[in-house]
Amino acid sequence: MNNCIIINGQKIELAPEQIEKAVAALSVNRVKLSDIPVGETCKIGAHELVVLEQLDGATALIHKDMYGDPMEFGANNNYADSYVDCACETFACEIGEVIGADNIIEHEVNLTSDDGLKDYGMIERRASLLTTDRYRKYVQILDNFKPDRWWWLATPYSTATHGNDSWVKCVSPFGGIYDDLFSSDLGVRPFCILKSDIFVSR
Repeated sequence: MNNCIIINGQKIELAPEQIEKAVAALSVNRVKLSDIPVGETCKIGAHELVVLEQLDGATALIHKDMYGDPMEFGANNNYADSYVDCACETFACEIGEVIGADNIIEHEVNLTSDDGLKDYGMIERRASLLTTDRYRKYVQILDNFKPDRWWWLATPYSTATHGNDSWVKCVSPFGGIYDDLFSSDLGVRPFCILKSDIFVSR
């Protein structure tokens, strides 16, 4: 009896030699995530990601280009309640379907404002925007992958405590950090940390 696969609920029978060809095709350019050098890219499903750091059993990555359409940050500058946070979680769900959700490691996002206020605290996410601190940490790598539009960071300029819960930090196409207020045309570049023993495409 032939082997079979199921696509969109439809059962398709395959001969053994067809299975072998399919497996060989899927194996082309497949490498362990831990073997990809910092500053190089990999693919997970439809997404191309840049390796920012190789950690102990984990790899930090960022979307090479913009994810989805440009969008407004949110109703205020608290990343935890923002539209862009929802977009990053959607991204996490998409890559989780490819590599398995248990291969995504939650990371802390420090929402301390640019002027030092800790009103928004610390949150954990499967995917997030970079904070200004993380951007500075990885800037030499990120400078090799500059999108042609502005993109959001997670760090607020200030909070209501200092009379400003609107402005958010963002990055220009040239790599500088600036502030923005409710623009709807800035991009989202999700950051994530994955288990490094998974296989990805080059």
